[in-house]
Amino acid sequence: MKMKKETLFSNEIFDEKIFNDTKKKYELMSEQLPDLLASISAEGLPTDWKFIDTITHNEGAFREWVEEQGKERQKGKFLTVSEIQRNADELNEFYNRLAPDVNAIRRMRIERLPMVAVDDSVAVDLEKIDELAKKEATTKIDATKMQNYWEQVNKVVQAINDLKGYEEKNGLPDSTFNPASISMGMDGIYMASPNLSITQFRDKYATPEQFQNIFINTFKKN
Repeated sequence: MKMKKETLFSNEIFDEKIFNDTKKKYELMSEQLPDLLASISAEGLPTDWKFIDTITHNEGAFREWVEEQGKERQKGKFLTVSEIQRNADELNEFYNRLAPDVNAIRRMRIERLPMVAVDDSVAVDLEKIDELAKKEATTKIDATKMQNYWEQVNKVVQAINDLKGYEEKNGLPDSTFNPASISMGMDGIYMASPNLSITQFRDKYATPEQFQNIFINTFKKN
C-alpha cells in the first residue's frame, strides 16, 4: 500500500505581525475620523456620506467642489472685479483650511478604512476591521505545487550536504569554495561570497574533463 506523503505546507499562511500592524493602523484612523469630520462641520458643511463621498472620491474632488461654489455665487449677479477677487480669495482660504482634513479622509478611503453612513454622519465599522486585517495578513498558496517544487530543490540541498560530508570524511578540499572570494584591493583584502553559486558550481564541474583538470593534483599518485 502506497503511503501518503507528509504535507509540509499549509494552503494559507497567516502573518501575525501584519495582522496586528493592519489592525492598529485602522484603529488609529478610526480615532482620527471624528476630529476630521468635526473640522468640516465647523465650517458649516454637512458630514453625511453623500457629501463626504463627493469631496473625497478622487484627488481633485474637493477643489472642483469649491470652484463650483464660486460659480454659484456669481450666477445671475453683477459683481465688480474687486468683489470677484474677494470671493476668490475667500474660497481659496476656505479650501486651504479644509484641504488637509479632506485629504486625510481621502487617504483613509484609499487605505480601505471601512466607513459606513450613520444618520447624518460617517462612522467606522469596527467589526469589519478584524476581517480586513485578517485578509491582509493571510496569503493563500498552492501547497501541492509548492511541495512538488520543494522536493526537487531539496534534492540539491541534500546532495550538497552529502558532498560536504564526503569531503570532510575523506579529507578532500571544499569543492564549493569560490577562489574569487578573496581579492586584493588598494586598501587591503576584500571578501566576496566564500561559496560558488549553484550556477557557478554547475558550470565549473560540467564535464569529467573540467573536474579532472581542477582536482588533478589532489588525486595525483606519488
